[in-house]
Amino acid sequence: MTNISTEILFEKFEVIECLKKDTNTSVYVANHIYLGKKIILKTLNTDELSDKTVLGRFKREAKILARLEHPNLIKVLDFGTYQNFFYLSFEYFESRNLRAIIKFNSLTVDEKTYLLIQLLKALNVAHLNRIIHRDIKPENILVNSNLELKIADFGLAVVLNETALTQKASIVGTPSYMSPEQIRGEELTPQTDLFSAGIVAYELYLNENPILGDDISKTINKVLNYNVSSILDKIKNLPENIQQALQGMLQKNLRNRAKSAAEVLNLLGVEEEVQNRITKEIYYKRRSKRIIYVTLPIIILISIFAFLYFRTDIISKNNFFVYEVPKLKNDTGEYFFKQEENYLMPRDNPLPEEEKVENKNSENNAALLPGQLFIECLPWADVYIDNKKIDTTPLSKDIILSAGIHNLKLVHPDFPAYSRKIKIKSEKIDSISINFNNLVGHLICKINPWGDIYINRKLYGTTPLREPLALLPGKYHLIVTNPNYGKVDTTINIDAKETIEYIYNFQKNDSPTD
Repeated sequence: MTNISTEILFEKFEVIECLKKDTNTSVYVANHIYLGKKIILKTLNTDELSDKTVLGRFKREAKILARLEHPNLIKVLDFGTYQNFFYLSFEYFESRNLRAIIKFNSLTVDEKTYLLIQLLKALNVAHLNRIIHRDIKPENILVNSNLELKIADFGLAVVLNETALTQKASIVGTPSYMSPEQIRGEELTPQTDLFSAGIVAYELYLNENPILGDDISKTINKVLNYNVSSILDKIKNLPENIQQALQGMLQKNLRNRAKSAAEVLNLLGVEEEVQNRITKEIYYKRRSKRIIYVTLPIIILISIFAFLYFRTDIISKNNFFVYEVPKLKNDTGEYFFKQEENYLMPRDNPLPEEEKVENKNSENNAALLPGQLFIECLPWADVYIDNKKIDTTPLSKDIILSAGIHNLKLVHPDFPAYSRKIKIKSEKIDSISINFNNLVGHLICKINPWGDIYINRKLYGTTPLREPLALLPGKYHLIVTNPNYGKVDTTINIDAKETIEYIYNFQKNDSPTD
């Protein structure tokens, strides 16, 4: 396939407008036929691709964005291949880039600070996920008419501590927004993005870039040799908290620069909300590790002492304590699947007897050489094997697993989790292909004036919902509540690959319709 249709692309995207097109890449506004929503679609034609790094950046952008979820970060919806094309779809965010806003220069200082706070919140989430954007600049920052901001274009982003990053970082980015260490090709940290954000903020407030030269060579020279005090001299008329934030971000020396976006937010007087759940999770994980490191040697010493003192036979089976991890179950229960005709349905049945027998032979399986598993999942998913997160699709390589039975779970935030047992054969490669869109149906709720949506007694949100709800095929108990009008209680049937609408008007006291 060398030419793609100008109407329907890859059998699921209806083109509305072409925003950009060059030799190998294109960007469209399109309608996602399965989701029934407007999206941004990026495509890459791999035929005669002269720069092979473009394909790597394309895949990396999809994988990185799949790890991120925040109102100030553009959201990836779909990624896949179609013959010789790669494609990547994003949420449609009607906006203009920050460059246009800086050029127009009609915002108040408070409005500019509001944008800066959103930018820092987005960076904080990315950095907590160990992701460095590497190309923070006005063209990659989108703002809508309500001054809501989203960072876009993660094509140059990298993940900290990946094997490829153990060497010096490659010099990529936009020189007039690069940090000194980025220009020098040194190993990068989140502080690199903070420097770039500081240049963007400086430009936002003062309408000039302090390190932009007449050409690339002069720009690079200004980055490496600029005087911090001369730059900060021009911000003395700004509010004190903004001065402190800019000073924290624009320090040439890493030791003097702010260590995190959260630190800059604190300078702005913001009690940073992204310090809550994510930061607490990281803190408790690290604290648990510290506790293990401290207590484990003590436990070992006590065990040795007990052995020497009591002279008991610790090899005896009766002297072992077995702790069984409790099985947690939410309100809706955990889904298992079995193949039925052309789609997958929920399964509550126990494992077949033959699978139980195979699990009993795990000692024999342990002696076998491992096998490999390749997973293709659309739009994408976090991959869990035996309750441990392994990777996020699209996978860069096969997953190596010991021979035997394993628990596979694929998780995407907009779909019910997909779970199944897999059998890995020694020295064999198995592949699994899953399309979440083919497994589920979608529910659109139109409630007047509004309502809280409960499905099987689980709250899914308040209308208008951001997007249709993805549900497995089957019958559901639907409750819609509004404290001013009461509630409506009904059942709905969902079929795979179908979208239904549920409409109810509390003010007219209409009967439910579906």
